[in-house]
Amino acid sequence: MEYIGKRISVKRKEKEISIVILTEVNKIKRTLLFCWFFLWSASGVIVFTQSFMIHDENTKVAVIVWLGFWAYFEYKIFKAYMWRRFGLEKIKLRDNKLFYKRDVAGKGKIKVFEYDFIKDFRIIDKKERSFIDNLNDSYWVVAGERIAFDYYGKEIKLGLQVDDVETAGLYKLLKQEIKQ
Repeated sequence: MEYIGKRISVKRKEKEISIVILTEVNKIKRTLLFCWFFLWSASGVIVFTQSFMIHDENTKVAVIVWLGFWAYFEYKIFKAYMWRRFGLEKIKLRDNKLFYKRDVAGKGKIKVFEYDFIKDFRIIDKKERSFIDNLNDSYWVVAGERIAFDYYGKEIKLGLQVDDVETAGLYKLLKQEIKQ
């Protein structure tokens, strides 16, 4: 087994390469993310239960709108926590196809990409002063992919929040295999 950095492992078999990218493990941040999720959930439940006592129509509408936003961010926080707790990326290169899966606790959809239709394979550059790039690289979101390619006109991204050294190694390996 080979390693590219701390989080990427590569296993080679006959006519197959398996790559696993682990999520960053920071127990303090993961605990804080869980606390955030727990407190956010509690606040939503409290507001929801108290909303039945409201008689003013304008206030009811405001609370319903707030609960809509609350539900959206509840989902996003839960998704981020599950990714940090149980998530990993799996890439397999076999039979002139790239198989990609974002695995969360054994669940996830496998996407298949044929080498012949993969175009413009590239590294996504981070801009240090970009607010969006800094947000995407934060621990609290599931974003910040570093490698991309075009497939039937659609941009496909992989390599969540890998550092520059890992990105370069992963890019070199994938580019070498896809070009064969």
